[in-house]
Amino acid sequence: MTNKSLARSCDTFVVLPPLTDSNFHIFGKNSDRPGNEVQEVIFVSKEHTTENKDHVHCTYIQVPQVSTTYRCVLSKPAWCWGAEMGANEHGVCIGNEAVFSKISYHTRDKALTGLDIVRLALERASTAKLAVEIIGDLVVKYGQGGSCYDPVSGFSSGYDNSFLVVDSDEAWVVETCDCVWVAKQIKEGYYNISNVYTIEDDYTIQSNNLETFAKEKKLWNGKEKLNIAKTFQTSSCGDGRLQAGQKLLENLTKNGNFSVFDMISILRDDESSICMLGDSDDCITTASQVSVLLPSNKRTSQIDACHFFTGTPNPKTSLFKPFIFTDNVELGPLTVSTPIEITLQRVHPLYSARQKASREQIEGKRLKDFEHEGIMEIIGKLKSSDENNADTFETLFHDTVAAEIELLREHPSTKRS
Repeated sequence: MTNKSLARSCDTFVVLPPLTDSNFHIFGKNSDRPGNEVQEVIFVSKEHTTENKDHVHCTYIQVPQVSTTYRCVLSKPAWCWGAEMGANEHGVCIGNEAVFSKISYHTRDKALTGLDIVRLALERASTAKLAVEIIGDLVVKYGQGGSCYDPVSGFSSGYDNSFLVVDSDEAWVVETCDCVWVAKQIKEGYYNISNVYTIEDDYTIQSNNLETFAKEKKLWNGKEKLNIAKTFQTSSCGDGRLQAGQKLLENLTKNGNFSVFDMISILRDDESSICMLGDSDDCITTASQVSVLLPSNKRTSQIDACHFFTGTPNPKTSLFKPFIFTDNVELGPLTVSTPIEITLQRVHPLYSARQKASREQIEGKRLKDFEHEGIMEIIGKLKSSDENNADTFETLFHDTVAAEIELLREHPSTKRS
């Protein structure tokens, strides 16, 4: 199979107080990947992360395990170990974006992929700031290398990465090139990353090897502060989607009441190509995530965050299903793929149900109403000062996915009692 051109898409967003409804921190990401790639939503328990007490086997290499790990919910390509996006039990959310640097990627040895780094940081970080430090340490120690695509997808090669890292109190952007990195904190307002470097010389943290690396590669003369975008960005990369995302954020935050529905509307915007539509031969939006985090000083009940995942392609028609961490949370099997070696047939039950459904069923009003009512109920509980028993949400995600599958199987004209 002839290798296809490298997919250049994905968008990640965050909106912070005072621009948000109820002072929420609202995170969102579209994962744009090969159209024939299945993305699953999985739950990683503490027991799972410590199965091998000595090492973690990532996509291509293994790294030493750490003594403390945290539970995570991840949206990930079914073929690899790493994740495109996710959240952990402490409310840390991370999404990564491909960035294309002047440093050749295809000649590098296999190392960590950006997806591996997302998962490792979520498993190990209790705060956004700690996640930034973990990402930086991993980049410096192991570098980035190895294909970021399923060998049978028709896509090849890989990329360096930027990361948007958010928790209930802070938000950070981290941008990398091979084994170097910089980071800056986003203190208010909004921010988005796409597939270009966004940090210039306004970073506040950097790797110790940054300047030496840039000099050795003859990309920086050392006479002024190193400008990341100017130094590492390839000239062939445009920033049209980045600008389109900024415009959408600007318009939707004008009233100072940006909501989860506003974030979903951005992820569903196909005119800007933030929502990538196409067929199995194209790069499309294969999965999406929106997370709503209640600041620590606003918490009045056991529920302080909710993470919504689609687990299927095209956020315009896929439903955003809620996941809430509880002591005994059960994600269930309906979005988990069966491992099959070197094949694209890794579909999970929800993916299969959407494949079999008609366009009329997928785009039906019942599904849209079901999603809207569910989100409204959860956001209402996040805002409520009433004491909510988190244990009642143990099977929330599974139950919502099961209901979606049932709706997809019904004929649109069927009357529900």
